[in-house]
Amino acid sequence: MENWQVEGPLLWALIIGGVVLLVIYAALLWDISRSEVRHLPRWMWALIVLLITFPIGALAYLVVGRVPASESAGVGAGPDPDPPVAGRDAAAAAAATSAAAASGQVVVAPPIPAEPARAAPPPHPDEVPAVIATHGLTKRYAETLALDDVDLHVPRGTTYGLIGPNGAGKTTMLSILAGLRQPTAGELSLGVDRRRIAVLVDTPLFEPWLTAREVVDLARHLVAPNGDGASVERALVEVGLSDAADRRCGGFSRGMLQRLGLAACLVGEPEVLLLDEPSSALDPAGRREVLELIGRLARSTTVILSTHILADVQQVCDVVGVIDHGRLRYQGPIAELLARTSAAYSLHVRGDAAGLVVALQSAPWVRTVEELAPGRVRLVTDDAPLAEQALPRLVADHGLALVSCNPATDLETAFLELTR
Repeated sequence: MENWQVEGPLLWALIIGGVVLLVIYAALLWDISRSEVRHLPRWMWALIVLLITFPIGALAYLVVGRVPASESAGVGAGPDPDPPVAGRDAAAAAAATSAAAASGQVVVAPPIPAEPARAAPPPHPDEVPAVIATHGLTKRYAETLALDDVDLHVPRGTTYGLIGPNGAGKTTMLSILAGLRQPTAGELSLGVDRRRIAVLVDTPLFEPWLTAREVVDLARHLVAPNGDGASVERALVEVGLSDAADRRCGGFSRGMLQRLGLAACLVGEPEVLLLDEPSSALDPAGRREVLELIGRLARSTTVILSTHILADVQQVCDVVGVIDHGRLRYQGPIAELLARTSAAYSLHVRGDAAGLVVALQSAPWVRTVEELAPGRVRLVTDDAPLAEQALPRLVADHGLALVSCNPATDLETAFLELTR
């Protein structure tokens, strides 16, 4: 006998419905027995017809429309706990089907699932809609041209590194993006409300008698007056200052002040965050804390990071814009910039490397070479395969022991090539 799949809520509905029908039937029979049938009102006749047809329809549905459990689960006692996959399991399934056919059994082979589709590569930054874009942006201070015809494209959801030497125009660019200065010429297009853009200056200062919580709460009143105290606590937790929330910020270190400034920016939940030299004056521990925080912020906020510390940009940024003397020399993914940069190598030898440096300076495949420290040499070459073959031989010819030879192509090398 086939098992019906009548269980769970449907089973309880049938039981309760049956009990209710029995009660109603009993009440009707009691009422009919006390009166003559021909004097029953019309609504009672309609109810009697409904109560008679409903159980008949329900019974017909269960008899005709039932689904045996064996059909719903396929051949066997239940679903296969280890479904076959393409490759090995497919071959095993085919072998089992052939053996069953030879023995005269009828076997329904389980379907072989298709291989999962490969994930599409991430779009190029140029294909992502810009949250901030400029066209021909120019800024002049008297005789000084701070920005010269800059076309900036900041993709939404990225961490954009704006790099350049001191005086290149980075701070001027951020001031224009924040609305603090007006360009001399050109256009600025914003994909967000300007009130959703937050700015952190390079040296944030606060009244020393205020506590960290009071500073962030004051910022909340200025940028998000409809918020509540929970947003203040979330911002303090995000920057790691919850334990120091009731301390006066006059005794904070530079790293703690930077994090407090970030908390004051984050309390308004900005869509774009502009950071001007956020780690330039920090010690190694504070710099690492700020960079880790920027990396976490990049998950939900578009970050534009302006700095001359290239290692920081290479650590946390996806896209880079190289600006020099007010002009944008390069804009795009860091990986593409490094790929088109001449190869650099860092050598560590044991012995006096002065003769080796002189020999490398005269080699036609070497662009630049310098001795950074005793026994440590850094060189840039236009022919990486030839350099990798010739370097060990040159080191041996000068009676030196080669300790290591590592690729050293980094953002600094690429920046120097663009701005030399």
